[in-house]
Amino acid sequence: MPSNPASVAPVSNAVPNFANVCAVVMAGGSGTRLWPESRRNRPKPFLPLLPDGRSTIAATFARLDGLVPPERRFVVAGRSFASLLADALPELDPRRTLLEPCGRDVAPCVAWAALEALQVDENATLIVLPSDHLVRPDEAFRATLAQAVRLVEEDETRLVTLGVVPTEPSSAYGYIEIDEALSADWPDAYAVRQFREKPDAETARRFLDSGRFFWNAGIFVWKASRILELIARFEPELGATFARIAPLVADSAKNGRSTADDPTFVREFSNAKRISIDYAVLERAPNVVVIRAPFDWDDLGSFAALERTFVASEPTESQAFNTADGNVATGADLVVENARGSFVRVLSSPDAPPKRRKLVALVDVDDLLVVETDDALLVAKKGNDAALRRLVERLKNDGRDVYL
Repeated sequence: MPSNPASVAPVSNAVPNFANVCAVVMAGGSGTRLWPESRRNRPKPFLPLLPDGRSTIAATFARLDGLVPPERRFVVAGRSFASLLADALPELDPRRTLLEPCGRDVAPCVAWAALEALQVDENATLIVLPSDHLVRPDEAFRATLAQAVRLVEEDETRLVTLGVVPTEPSSAYGYIEIDEALSADWPDAYAVRQFREKPDAETARRFLDSGRFFWNAGIFVWKASRILELIARFEPELGATFARIAPLVADSAKNGRSTADDPTFVREFSNAKRISIDYAVLERAPNVVVIRAPFDWDDLGSFAALERTFVASEPTESQAFNTADGNVATGADLVVENARGSFVRVLSSPDAPPKRRKLVALVDVDDLLVVETDDALLVAKKGNDAALRRLVERLKNDGRDVYL
């Protein structure tokens, strides 16, 4: 997990016009690399993945405390996850719950959230957050977002993103190549030279060695009106879709209804172009700035990332460690005999009856991933996410959707 010790200013008094800020948390992602824990009806943002037992969406929403008032926080999720969202975030204002009729990637999600934010504040600055990240400490995260807001308020044409200093030549993340620092006043903010897609191992090594690349954390700050303007400029078809949606959003806000219930909105959104915000805007736009993230960060998209999270945490009652052999277990007792470097998770779904804690014994095996749920048991060599994706695809192709 990367760590950046750079200091950041306190949140208080850091940002002018802070009352304009809104935030949107995006609860997407199928979590294929977390099967059998992550399923279609309970994807990774809603799982109790964190060492303290919270879901990542609950932690992400709470991370905005003291920065963005609850009534200015939006959450976007699939329509089928309405009940999961209500359970995970009972404090979420129902008027700020944006239920997509279908997934259309990040650019349409951002465009809808921007339109909704403009109903709250016609000069809204919008913070965009994925819901499946681990961030520590929250105070440094909030202070960095405050700096990002200040950069946008200083120049409303700016698009600001957060970049994580890479600690290894990872092929799992996109990269941001940086140019010069903006100024002496902003030593940790850089003009973006270009965005780079997930590289192969050799390219990732070159990126790391150059010292000119950050991992792309997918966290953004910009004016809501500016991102809509740029979507319309670079993706006219998508811009036209949201030009038609805009009056529906305004009418729903005026009359206290949910835009998601409007049949015209459902039709327009469902037919919107599927495209990421990186492709749609960021790779083409001028005046894109990246701030070096001074906090620990990890994308909890795989069991490898989850293992790192538990290793870096203080043990709890639900964890068992065998540190001498590098084994980690959660939700189970663990005994090993000549076994090293394995990660074990034993889980029960919220709807399953309680069962006794299970003993897992590992003998003469190294570097295993063992995950048990109520209806599936996975045993695999650690570190092969591609094989896990193929397994999930095979289950789908074999008609075993009950396990998905």
